[in-house]
Amino acid sequence: MFSGRMQSWLYVGTILVNILLLGIAAASFGKLTGSSDLGYGMPTMNRARPGFARMPVQTRRSMTAGARVGGVDIPNRKRVEVALQSIYGIGKATSKSILQSTGVENKRTYELDEDELTKLRAEVDKYVIEGDLRRQIRQDIARLIDIQCFRGKRHQAGLPCRGQNTKNNARTRKRNRHVKI
Repeated sequence: MFSGRMQSWLYVGTILVNILLLGIAAASFGKLTGSSDLGYGMPTMNRARPGFARMPVQTRRSMTAGARVGGVDIPNRKRVEVALQSIYGIGKATSKSILQSTGVENKRTYELDEDELTKLRAEVDKYVIEGDLRRQIRQDIARLIDIQCFRGKRHQAGLPCRGQNTKNNARTRKRNRHVKI
């Protein structure tokens, strides 16, 4: 009755109509049950994020700003121990020792008051972090290159410095060496 091309278009058309009807049904089911989620993990715009619903209004406003410690905006939604690790030069052990020495409880960053933030800032200032640490590392490498020691020559050549084999591996240090002709 219909040609092969026409039948394939009819088939595609019916599939598209079915998908559209399923989407409408899912949306109306969400309205009936009070859920604004369409079932595909895509919430509608009027749904608040889970953590915001239980917070007072003034906390919501301050969450967008972010706490500034050591010249870095640390994440607000994470716990202090993890948020401090976003600062270059502070790892897991250092952040634990900072919390222990200041006596600050490991809670979410947006829950910290100014008193606790001041303690954290004072303790973090005792460490070499961010730009100063990067500068120090750069100067150490430059010193090694200047005195022409083995490690300095390896840095200069862009090869591993700590005795790794380079016959097959060390791709990270040896990249951008291939000359295309």
